[in-house]
Amino acid sequence: MEQKIAMIGGGLASFMGAVHRKAIEKAGRLRIACGAFGSTRQSSYDCQEPFGLGVRDVYGSYRDLLRHQAKLPKEERVSFVSAVLPNTMHYPIAMMAMDCGVPVLGEKPFTCNLDEATNLARKAKATGVPYRIALVYPAYSMLLKARKFFKDGVLGRVRRFHVMMQTGWMAGRVELEGNRQAMWRTDRQRNGLGGVINDLSACCQYVLEFITGYRITSVCGTARACVPGRLIPDDATVLVRTDQGIDGVFMMSQIAAGHREGLVVEITGDDGAMRWCECEPGKLTLVANDGTKKVFTDQTAPGAIGGVTTPFVSGEAYVEALARVYRDFADTLSGRTRRSRTADNNRILGMSIEEGVRTVAVSEAIIRSVAPSSDSSGAAAPKWVQVVVPEI
Repeated sequence: MEQKIAMIGGGLASFMGAVHRKAIEKAGRLRIACGAFGSTRQSSYDCQEPFGLGVRDVYGSYRDLLRHQAKLPKEERVSFVSAVLPNTMHYPIAMMAMDCGVPVLGEKPFTCNLDEATNLARKAKATGVPYRIALVYPAYSMLLKARKFFKDGVLGRVRRFHVMMQTGWMAGRVELEGNRQAMWRTDRQRNGLGGVINDLSACCQYVLEFITGYRITSVCGTARACVPGRLIPDDATVLVRTDQGIDGVFMMSQIAAGHREGLVVEITGDDGAMRWCECEPGKLTLVANDGTKKVFTDQTAPGAIGGVTTPFVSGEAYVEALARVYRDFADTLSGRTRRSRTADNNRILGMSIEEGVRTVAVSEAIIRSVAPSSDSSGAAAPKWVQVVVPEI
């Protein structure tokens, strides 16, 4: 049976909005029945005809949409809201949706600071309204295989890890050329003070913890705005310490010219190394200490290389993975058991609220670590900061 959903954000000029609409179509059984698609009333209304909606299906603001949904009988409401907006809007929309009893599938980051993350998690617990973050990595079978290999001890004792999310699409001041994706990512009011940290650290942390089961306990980083005129960081390098005493590195950049691979994970142990790259999501490589390689593949389509002036998105592979997240959330809400769930703890696809709070705790620790400080010589002094995850 078809389920109706609403979209908040994701209008005609939205890069991720188009990606989400493709995923919704691919998911099947889901239909965008209404929405508040723009930052202005007019930009939202402009979506009516292109999206095939009626006059009364398009709202001038997310408040109008959610208030109307709250007044409808339960059987007439949408199944959930898909929220596709700049980072700082995730929190207020989710809070209001929970007040109105409307489930939410949001984008990362969960929120832009830990106070918001704690409030939102407690609100979800108090209201019982379902919330999930549309992080696609659990939908990639090769990451599940990597998780199993790690659990089985294929690498031996871990020596080091590198997790990299490097892109070069903001190497120039594309925000001054009308690039809307860069415009909000360089605006602290819409992206938050962390800049690239807010935008990318959740991906790095989540995949590391997903594969290894380790938990990040402290961080020590450096970050800066490399492109003149920017006020928030567009490049960051972070030393990461885990609860197993293993140190590694996160490298996050929007100005790394020539890098268009998406997320890259490399874990090295006593008995060899493991590598996965988002631009080849259906491929996992194991390398023994003598250099012998074993390559495991599945039927996942190769990831399309990101555009020079757009964020990385893995084309057909990313859309298929996102479609699986949509199907899984819809099935959860309707009470269906999804056959395609793996035996890997029968886990959900996407990121849970608890996992979301952890990612915000880590990103906030990184932001505190990179905050300006100096030693007696006046030089910038790197500092380790503990990750503190609040009780919910």
